[in-house]
Amino acid sequence: MKSTVCRRRAARASRLAVRPLAALVPVIAAMLAAGAIAQGVARAIDIPAQPLAQSLATLARQSDTQILFATALADGLRAPAIRGTLTVEDALARMLAGSGLRVVSNGPRTYTVVQAPVDTSAATLPLVTVRADAADLSGNANGVVPLRAGGSKTSTPLIDVPQTINIVTRDQMDEQNVQSVMQALQYTPGVVSQYGETDLRYDWLAVRGFVPLRYLDGLRLPYGARGYSQPRIDPYALESIEVLKGPASVLYGQSSPGGLLNMVSKLPQAQTSREVVLQTGSHDRAQGAFDLTGPIDEEGKLLYRVVALARDTNTEIDYLNERRVMVAPSLTWRPTTDTSLTLMAQYQKIRSDGGGAPPALPAAGTLLPNPNGSIPTSRFIGEPAYDKFESEQMMFGYKFAHRANDTWQFRQNARYSYIDTDSQRVQGLSMNPNLLTENRYGWAFPERSGVFSIDNQAEASFRTGPVQHTLLLGVDYQYEDARYEESQLVAVRALDVFNPVYGAPVSRPPLGTRVDQSRHQVGGYVQDSLAIDRWTFLLSGRYDWAGSNTDTLTALTNNTVNTRQSDNAFTGRTGVTYQFDSGIAPYASFATSFQPQAGTGRTGTPFEPTRGRQTEVGVKYQPKGVNAFITASAFDLRQTNVLTPDPLNTNYNTQSGEARVRGFELEGKASLTRGLDVVASYSYSNTEVLKANANARGATTLGNALPFVPQHQASLWTYYTFHTTALQGLGMGLGVRYIGRSYGDAANVYRVPAATVFDAALSYDLGKSVLQLRGVRVGVNATNLFDRRYINTCISSTGCYFGTRRLVLGTVSYKF
Repeated sequence: MKSTVCRRRAARASRLAVRPLAALVPVIAAMLAAGAIAQGVARAIDIPAQPLAQSLATLARQSDTQILFATALADGLRAPAIRGTLTVEDALARMLAGSGLRVVSNGPRTYTVVQAPVDTSAATLPLVTVRADAADLSGNANGVVPLRAGGSKTSTPLIDVPQTINIVTRDQMDEQNVQSVMQALQYTPGVVSQYGETDLRYDWLAVRGFVPLRYLDGLRLPYGARGYSQPRIDPYALESIEVLKGPASVLYGQSSPGGLLNMVSKLPQAQTSREVVLQTGSHDRAQGAFDLTGPIDEEGKLLYRVVALARDTNTEIDYLNERRVMVAPSLTWRPTTDTSLTLMAQYQKIRSDGGGAPPALPAAGTLLPNPNGSIPTSRFIGEPAYDKFESEQMMFGYKFAHRANDTWQFRQNARYSYIDTDSQRVQGLSMNPNLLTENRYGWAFPERSGVFSIDNQAEASFRTGPVQHTLLLGVDYQYEDARYEESQLVAVRALDVFNPVYGAPVSRPPLGTRVDQSRHQVGGYVQDSLAIDRWTFLLSGRYDWAGSNTDTLTALTNNTVNTRQSDNAFTGRTGVTYQFDSGIAPYASFATSFQPQAGTGRTGTPFEPTRGRQTEVGVKYQPKGVNAFITASAFDLRQTNVLTPDPLNTNYNTQSGEARVRGFELEGKASLTRGLDVVASYSYSNTEVLKANANARGATTLGNALPFVPQHQASLWTYYTFHTTALQGLGMGLGVRYIGRSYGDAANVYRVPAATVFDAALSYDLGKSVLQLRGVRVGVNATNLFDRRYINTCISSTGCYFGTRRLVLGTVSYKF
């Protein structure tokens, strides 16, 4: 019965979502077909010095063209850096100067690289086709160095975007052998884990002091009425992970002021690639995965990809384990060079005995001293026979792209995502005066949610006099339908946290509260990137209509309270970038955001959305002839309309609160030709509550720091691969992470000390060994190499969480 209800709710959500958007598709398609704006062909090109084959591939992506060349022609050749507003022909001419090659035009946006003078034998060589898929604006990275972000919704190079965007590439994830999105972001400045990295259910994180909304391929993921129906995306299914810093409402609508997390899926590739991975290691881990992609037909019009993973492992916490299965198939159809359609799906199921997450432990014995000793980091305070977590998530969507002419291209991305979670746990309530035993309670809190999202984009590239425009027009819609159920709380026998004896009788309590909530958002946005010589100006604006309907049932009284909210908001962003010949590009920007706030005040009036605004200045550096990218930024970020106790009746809240985050961030990434990858970062954050009222006890958070935000963070990851010595094929990595002191609670009672943690990696390509096992690679990765015991955060007297202890994983992969 439950699954039938879920399917009916999901179908209703899809029908409601499709109706208002159906009429928009022909309107935008007609706009594209018109192509009334001048047919400019010059484009912003930004390509570092690198091997010729890579430069040709990069140019194809940046210019949305098709370039054919024989692999033998490009072997051993390097191309110089190409930067500026150029036609494709001019960029190719500069790239091929002195190489003995020239380019031949084969029709609109199609070129062939041949010998100069033309060598007719070249026609018999196998041709490599390199073309930018207009539906995939993000797959652009050289090693650990990103070049552009799909989250920006255009193909604009990162150096031209007046905003801090941190990207973790596939190569970096592979070097560090990350097992979660949160682990992949550990070397990213300004990003922190809220409750530790050992949670198997969700990736809890904060960006510049605020919790970001999560997106997959530019479309929002479910969140639920209380946040317990968030999908957990496995990093093995991802091509990259992007953090857009600061307000992102102008492109995405409602969002927190700190930033936005966008994950980019692995998609079908034109070149055949197959990988099988086996893994074992700490806590009896057994894991297998594969990633298969390539063309289906000889013409390469049909491409496929299948990514799958299965895991069975215990954890460093007693009685806590994980069993996971994930599969993500996708199919791309390219009937012409101007049109592509990619169908995508994903299914994942997680089962975790022990509740899916590490327990919240008492402060006495973890953060604070306890006369009875220190509580072990492996301590489980629940009930093994009761605690469990189950999650099942499904996603179905598509990415459609069509280029109408040299000016206009159209993209439509859509997805329906559904997740059903069930959690029941026994948790700590309070420590007894002896600081030995902890009172506990049992409860259950299942939640399910479905989200339909669709984003229509029209992008135009044209000139008006000396100005090169990249114009983006868009309309998006999202609808979420969620149900959250919370049981009554039942007392459970106290537990000796130093010598636990389990087996207390506990059964699932009856329903206490049920929340049915639907939310929707419709937004229209426009953005114009204007390139004038060395200057790039960015102007963006968006208007949103957002609303929600919430029914809250109290089971004991059978009383249901209905709350309706409707919010309209305009948000914007403006910025400017100037590029020097040296590769240095200073920039400045200002952006705003809004985020609806649930609930009502003393008079019964629904709360207004919180508002965010950020001023940011910085400099980006992409040195000539070096595959590197550096970003330094300073920012002032403020959030207003924050909830704070109402001075006329402290049982209610009012929206006179305000918070501020000021800081500086630095990130550098380089993949050097001699086999050295470097990822370095530093962040300084100064947070303060600027406005707050006292509560009923007279306490206030005014002047306090925001929780979860360390004042200082720093990290360094280096990975070196030997290429020419007797150690050829050997790779070694070493990383260090410093997490500064922070507060875990808004009252600033629990201050978490700083910690320094080391990571390491060792790999060997057996194809380079005397065994000559081509495609076989073995590796060992260690997280928290020296097994440092440290507190990740502490939110209350019974809410402390340890950081991850040492985890060692051994991996064997085979690519063929």
